[in-house]
Amino acid sequence: MDKATLKHEVANNLILLEEELRSFAANAGAKLWRKAVTNLYYAAYDATCALLWSKGVKTESHEGAQSMLSLHFVRAGALPKDTTKNLSMLMSLRHAADYKGDVSIAAQDVIDQRKWVVGFVNSALDIIRAEGPGASVSAALAALEQAERLVIAGAGGDTSPPPSRSKRRGTP
Repeated sequence: MDKATLKHEVANNLILLEEELRSFAANAGAKLWRKAVTNLYYAAYDATCALLWSKGVKTESHEGAQSMLSLHFVRAGALPKDTTKNLSMLMSLRHAADYKGDVSIAAQDVIDQRKWVVGFVNSALDIIRAEGPGASVSAALAALEQAERLVIAGAGGDTSPPPSRSKRRGTP
């Protein structure tokens, strides 16, 4: 696959990632916890797909994307060993949020998942910026920062956003 095709596919997934993060901020701000969890999952999934495309790997399913993420990034040491476990857990929570009205999704679930998703997406964007085919990550980084800074009301305990990672981020 040529570099232009890879750049195009990575850019497509980065657009989807940005939109999911912006939608997450809107849904969490409106206390729509189920939708916010769904947005977090799809943000992680779109980041996964962008990473995979950066290596020329195309997948046909969510499970396939997890397997290829493990093979190409976790086993290679570019991402933490618990990455696919966390992505799988988030996918299960997304299924509950989308299909099981009797399962409670609370603000604290969103806060907990946001912490992992922000770290994962930040790592994915760092890898894409350093090793990818040259697609710009600027808009995705801006949306990630917005999602990271959002104060989530309605949870017991700390609702403040996690500490900013913006010092590590450069421009694409």
